[in-house]
Amino acid sequence: MERYFWHLSGPQTDGLACVVCSANFLLKRIASVAVGRSPADESQVFACKETCAERIAEDAERMAREMRTATGTGAVGVPQGDDSPFGVDGPFGSLLRDLRTLAGTEALLTTSEDIPTIRFLLSLTARHAEAAMRLARVVLAQTPEGGE
Repeated sequence: MERYFWHLSGPQTDGLACVVCSANFLLKRIASVAVGRSPADESQVFACKETCAERIAEDAERMAREMRTATGTGAVGVPQGDDSPFGVDGPFGSLLRDLRTLAGTEALLTTSEDIPTIRFLLSLTARHAEAAMRLARVVLAQTPEGGE
């Protein structure tokens, strides 16, 4: 998981307590699941599997929907069946969606002063910049030089 959790207690950072409800996994027999990392040392952090991890997943889905709405990228899981590199469902369409996401994160970065939000937006920028670079290379490789 690449999600970072901030302002954690010692037991939460060590993976001994839930990052949401602070339940102590050593004292209570609660099933837990890895949900991200501590920014202090990149160690895995955990949440209660039944309730808290579900809340984290719902929050992540909500944030993803909001980001897709803000960037105009629409639904996830668009099929990649188009043979043309310039099709909306092909690598070119994916490249354009990554570029729109980068433009949206730039706009959000210029208005945000909250450090956790800035860090999240920077991680989003890194992911989409790498994807855009990869997709641009794919489209270049699939495009004839003479524009034929």
